[in-house]
Amino acid sequence: MSGIVIFLGPTLDRAAAQDRLAARYLPPVSQGDILSLVPEKPDAIGIIDGYFQLVPAVWHKEILHALDCGIPVFGAASMGALRAAELDAFGMVGVGRIYQWYRSGFLDADDEVAVIHAPHAIGHRPLSEAMVNLRATLDLAVRDGGLSLASAQALLEVIAATPYWQRSHERLVDDAARLGLPRAEIDALSGASRVDQKRLDALEMLDLLADGAWQRTARSGFRFNRTTKFNRLADRDTCLARSGDGRITSGALVDFYLLEGYRLGEGSISLARARARRPATEVIAALHDEGMYQTVLQDALTRDQSDGLRPCEGPDRAALARYCQRASLDPARSMADLAAAVGFADPDRFIERLHRFCPAEPLNA
Repeated sequence: MSGIVIFLGPTLDRAAAQDRLAARYLPPVSQGDILSLVPEKPDAIGIIDGYFQLVPAVWHKEILHALDCGIPVFGAASMGALRAAELDAFGMVGVGRIYQWYRSGFLDADDEVAVIHAPHAIGHRPLSEAMVNLRATLDLAVRDGGLSLASAQALLEVIAATPYWQRSHERLVDDAARLGLPRAEIDALSGASRVDQKRLDALEMLDLLADGAWQRTARSGFRFNRTTKFNRLADRDTCLARSGDGRITSGALVDFYLLEGYRLGEGSISLARARARRPATEVIAALHDEGMYQTVLQDALTRDQSDGLRPCEGPDRAALARYCQRASLDPARSMADLAAAVGFADPDRFIERLHRFCPAEPLNA
């Protein structure tokens, strides 16, 4: 598969991005996503936004894997700027002011680019302001003469101590008042031009990719070491399908198959492998051999309740009772026993998968 793939979220509206670069746009990158793209052999991969905290962040080694396979990887604005500053020595291309701030060591805190945002269904709209944007806005206010350098530095200290999900331009102005800054400076800050540095950097990267000059960028040579941990990531976190922010990885598909194997594949080699906790690649290979792969995958997509942003939760006993009735299991057994009977080594993972994949139909359905 050719073409450029861009991971984009709250930094830039997707329609505006498409105007600058015709590409395949995916939700913010997370662990396993780059690894999943490598077999498709895209012309280039661009990282703007990425998940972290509640969702495992994109792993450095999967980016190195893409570079080792000859796929150019670019980063800007947010997670892309962070990873590019860390991996440019290996050939990842960083673009923009924020990348340079991290690359030079001027910035070192990850939360400088962090924001809270809405889910994919409503366009990943940002619900807080990134500190790098507030920093750039303060810089412009100082250069325009409306704010003193001392006041800007005092405000930066306050912003740095504020949780990233509470940062905003409005709070910045309130902080100026709480610090007792002169009224003229507060008014100047309130009316100051707001700098969206993340957006500017994202557009710069898209323009670079649209120009095509990147095709002449030489890669740095390095030896890629395929470690046991990397192989484990490749086995469990390869993305098989996406639905908005949610995604079905190879590990999640095997977990779904363990839950639903009693009706989808009882007696099959693939289910025996899943219950024996064989590598996900072996289970999926058996599903393909048995002609069951697409059926299981589509069933998992249909039943998936995940939005990719947080664990699926609910009353554990109710979920367990629903599942036991359908699977003909005794709900009086302990959670650990039921998990083991289905094929899960971890009861917590078992119950999370129940909430994620098992429908909430009434018990008499």
